[in-house]
Amino acid sequence: DLLLKACASLPETIQPRLTIVGDGPELNALQNLAILVYPQTVFAGDQRGEFLSNLFRKADIFVLPGTGGLALQQAMGFALPAIAAEGDGTQADLVRPENGWLIEPGSLECLRDALNTALSDPDELRKKGLESFRIVKEEINLECMADSFESAIKLVTGGAHS
Repeated sequence: DLLLKACASLPETIQPRLTIVGDGPELNALQNLAILVYPQTVFAGDQRGEFLSNLFRKADIFVLPGTGGLALQQAMGFALPAIAAEGDGTQADLVRPENGWLIEPGSLECLRDALNTALSDPDELRKKGLESFRIVKEEINLECMADSFESAIKLVTGGAHS
């Protein structure tokens, strides 16, 4: 609901084509709110595989106003800058000033301000997207996680090999 309201409050010249992906118990309520607040919203429903990949390829920015989920890392893998609410702690590792905006959860004003800044400077948005890709390619990925686990195991076992 905050994303719909934030988009509606932006200057008309930068209001985005908003596509919401997902399904769940709040879908009907969001669709009804969108009719009243931001009727140009497209609801894509539950998407996976190539259908979801195509949506990421068409996007200019990824917004996760709620908390959690792997969608943030997936979006960054498509070189998308991100706006995410601080949540379970993983967002702080992923979203930095260099690749997006980490916002206060539940704050319409923070979300609107981040969207306004992001959508007002397409060149900066592209730079942030490239940094998102670099982060998931070089820093936060399965290989790095496996290396961390291996290091932790070696530390705990005193470096013994089995």
